[in-house]
Amino acid sequence: MPEEMVGYIVGQVETGEFVFVTDTETYPLRYEYLVVRDVKEKINGEEEWIDVLAQVTRISNRSDILSDALSFDEVETIISKYSGTTKVFGKAKVLGYLNDRDEVMMPRSAAIPSQKVYTASSERLSRFFTKNRGNGINVGGLITREDVTVQLDPNGFRKHVAIIAQTGAGKSYLVGLILENLLPLGATVVVLDPNSDYVMMKNHREGGSSAIRDNVTIYRPPGIKGRRYSDEDIGGAENYTVEFNKLSENEIFEVAGINEDWVHLRGIISDALKLLEGTYGPKQLLDRLNWMAINEETKQRQDYAGRAANYIRRLLGYEIWGSANIPLDELIQPKNMSIIDLAGLQRNVTQYIVQKTLADVWNLAVTGQLPYPVFLILEEAHNFAPADQRGFSTGIIERIAAEGRKFGIFLMVITQRPGKINSNVLSQCNSQIIMRLTNPEDMKATRNSSEGLSEDLFNDLPGLNKGEAVIVGDLTKIPTMIKVSGRTTGEGGSDIDLDAALNRALEDYNRGKRMKPEEAKDKEYETEW
Repeated sequence: MPEEMVGYIVGQVETGEFVFVTDTETYPLRYEYLVVRDVKEKINGEEEWIDVLAQVTRISNRSDILSDALSFDEVETIISKYSGTTKVFGKAKVLGYLNDRDEVMMPRSAAIPSQKVYTASSERLSRFFTKNRGNGINVGGLITREDVTVQLDPNGFRKHVAIIAQTGAGKSYLVGLILENLLPLGATVVVLDPNSDYVMMKNHREGGSSAIRDNVTIYRPPGIKGRRYSDEDIGGAENYTVEFNKLSENEIFEVAGINEDWVHLRGIISDALKLLEGTYGPKQLLDRLNWMAINEETKQRQDYAGRAANYIRRLLGYEIWGSANIPLDELIQPKNMSIIDLAGLQRNVTQYIVQKTLADVWNLAVTGQLPYPVFLILEEAHNFAPADQRGFSTGIIERIAAEGRKFGIFLMVITQRPGKINSNVLSQCNSQIIMRLTNPEDMKATRNSSEGLSEDLFNDLPGLNKGEAVIVGDLTKIPTMIKVSGRTTGEGGSDIDLDAALNRALEDYNRGKRMKPEEAKDKEYETEW
């Protein structure tokens, strides 16, 4: 796109913003990028001429004849006799200029009134927004210029990343797009997926296999009923099992949902565990508690054993308890993505799996056994590191957020409720990709955790459309507004077509009604009365 003149700078000009006058034919749209050429700047004591990039923040139309003090009848009278002239004004914020090392610098001088304003060329914008042209991760284009590709700098992931968006804004699509472009760079990725959002990534979204199929392994606990996608749908899955007898007492209490204040129930389970030997599962523990409920010396201990048995009995409904854990060496291979599908599990069990997976990777890292960087993708992070309580997995998430980067562990925290996530975790994410937000509590939490989110960008969040996002932090040179596009892998987290689903339900109902045989009248009881 060539650089065409769209107006003149007018009024008082600041170093960070300016007003320009344009017309109804050539005015730029809101969020469009502009350039002011040959602004005089002092650099190292020398005067130089720089080209300053800016972004339109407001477009307004004004008429000097038709003021807002007029009545309806007065306006009608005026427009019937005169053809008023509409004045078009725009306001733009200054984004900076590029120095001789292609670094973005903020000017310390201002343009002057009467200087021409041009639309910025695609080539100029590409230089301005692309931080790493070699191994950059494509995530779409600029919000008003989709032909200008925006690439994320892989080095920006070193200080953790948060992806924040309300439901339906397109965050699962975005995360999948990032992962399918990060993996070919050699990344080791572990995805903790509580809603089966990423299980379709072996498939191409248009059908057939995706380009990364051979580098993706999906782990699923066996025996889960009612999944959205079968193993065949997702291109096959490996069983995720946990050795029950390797769990500590506290881990058993946690997965069984036994509160830490219930000391008597915990005590009776501890006594039961001491009586078990070799390889055992929840069934053997349940059998021991049932025996104790009958044979304990006191009625009180019998009661405790019976109540504890009820909690352990719940664990029998899951086939996750097996004779082997996932081999850690498989999870940490280079150019490998492991997706752990947690959908359908009891929340306590899900919490345990998240805690165990993160702790296992952490232990490898701190003992020098992590040969490659690992990217940990934590979907629905507010459920695993909640703000208002200490979840079972909160401690390890906080520790990785605070210290993981030193050991080659990098978090991607994904949430639609930033107001409900642990503030220590969110604040450690130096880069954020923020999509549409309207909830005041969530907007406040996002603002508090993001140093790079300006007042203008913050106020724009409720007005973003689906698939649009603001990037702040080290992923790009400057805060950037994008339109996300380009994903090729299948998407598991997309919303269902409710209208089509209801139509199918109605068709099935009507078909069943037509096929149902008429009930024969019982003539024996039929009378004229």
